[in-house]
Amino acid sequence: MNELHLQDKFLIPFFRDGLGYKEVKMNTVTQALIIEEDLQAFIAESSLNQKPFEILLKKYKGDKKALLQELMTLIAERIASSRNMVLFINANKSITLQGVKLHLFYTSDSVIHGNALFDENIFSVVQELPYKFNYQGSQIFSFRPDLVMFVNGIYLGYSELKSNYTSQSASKNGRGKVLKDYFEAVKVYHQHIDSNEMLSDKEKQSVRKDFLKIFESAIHVTTTDIGETYAIRTIADYFDEILATCREGKFDREEIEKKAHGVFKLYPLLKPDAEKKDKLKELFAVLYGKLMVEKEILYYNFIERDVYINKGVKEVKDQTGHLISPRPKQKFGTDKIMAKIDEFLAHEQEPDYFERLFEKQLVGVSEAKKKELLEKRKAYSNNKNVYSLLMQYAAGFGKSNIIGWSVLQLKDLRRPDSHGKTQYVYDKIMIVVDRLQLRSQIDSLMLNMNIDKRMVIEATNKKTFQEALASDTRLVIVNLQKFGAVREMLDADVLKKLAGMRIVFLIDEIHRSNSGDQHEEMVSIFDELQSPF
Repeated sequence: MNELHLQDKFLIPFFRDGLGYKEVKMNTVTQALIIEEDLQAFIAESSLNQKPFEILLKKYKGDKKALLQELMTLIAERIASSRNMVLFINANKSITLQGVKLHLFYTSDSVIHGNALFDENIFSVVQELPYKFNYQGSQIFSFRPDLVMFVNGIYLGYSELKSNYTSQSASKNGRGKVLKDYFEAVKVYHQHIDSNEMLSDKEKQSVRKDFLKIFESAIHVTTTDIGETYAIRTIADYFDEILATCREGKFDREEIEKKAHGVFKLYPLLKPDAEKKDKLKELFAVLYGKLMVEKEILYYNFIERDVYINKGVKEVKDQTGHLISPRPKQKFGTDKIMAKIDEFLAHEQEPDYFERLFEKQLVGVSEAKKKELLEKRKAYSNNKNVYSLLMQYAAGFGKSNIIGWSVLQLKDLRRPDSHGKTQYVYDKIMIVVDRLQLRSQIDSLMLNMNIDKRMVIEATNKKTFQEALASDTRLVIVNLQKFGAVREMLDADVLKKLAGMRIVFLIDEIHRSNSGDQHEEMVSIFDELQSPF
């Protein structure tokens, strides 16, 4: 399958029919990477925008073009001050123009509207977009990414396609093309802007944000050859090195590419042995599916800043900070956790579901061995009344971030109750730590992820733990090191309260308690937790 066939005959129909995108012609996209038609349709016709738009239009004396132009200018200013597009959308789900609030993005699972508003978001894909950048009246750069994605007219990211049919691969040629395009763009920036002594540093930075946004502001840039798909989120990290080699007149791309390959990672597959087309469908659904894009906006991107203590209260420093977003394996792992929890919830009325699933997996095993394994499985408490998952990662993998991304999603997880009313699934999300250092890391993570301090409570003894159970605060950090023992925290009264609640326990560094009294107590208590059901 050549690139054109992959793009036009397979991926575009999948975006349209499988993911619910619409295809938009390339000539409808502005240099600012906005689809004016989509943006206007969303602000003028979507449910919560119709009346505000009518009010706003009167302020512009019915001039839709002038209204749209001023809105796009405001959006461009906000994008320029955001690290990437999803951080921009998250901070600007609604925007105020001339004192009137307009929505730029609707989230799903609204308490009032359910998914009805989310379904009004306009997701679009553009083939072979001719991205051109003009500076001082002249075009100084252009290239054509194969597929470019938008939501409500606002840019999200792009993908480069490569074909095994022409002996090209995403690993070599796809990643090489993305990095070469970025290198060339920075080289042009150096020639026309960085070398211009008439421009201040602030002016240069402003041009950079506008010029390089297609690379640096994308959620991620991907490349695929059907068999493999790679993603990079932090291409801007190589700007300084590229600019330095340009200033030195070396223009050495090779070493920078080698470094960038270290973060331009292969995206994992749930079904690595599937047909190539099915692999691509799986990956593009994960990378560009509507609900997955929403997760990128709401959960997976944040700015990490230093945390300091001010009058006994932790606060985040006012600084530029570093973009934290998941590497492919981190997001794959977090998505897999959430998918497993969805599976738990979908089958919670089937107590033998996981036993039956296990039995299906034993196809080809002798009857005697199958019976032995099934009896062992039935003896376990796991995934009967209390579900459990073991998340096992190597040191330095970023477990704290995975815990944070999981907590953010678990706190918002809702399902219809027996009366059809949408309710939070979990009454409490408890993060259990047993070291002050881990406690500090988790606390700083919550602050950086913009979780309001009022949403988190710490339990350090029996009294504060009981207060946490009684309060409306749903995120609880349980600091075991400040308890004399686990048993002190979970006595008969507390266990009775817990039995009437739905709770997620995220136990950090559980492998550190694989022996000793605390291990025995933890096993015993979680065994007791199942008895009231």
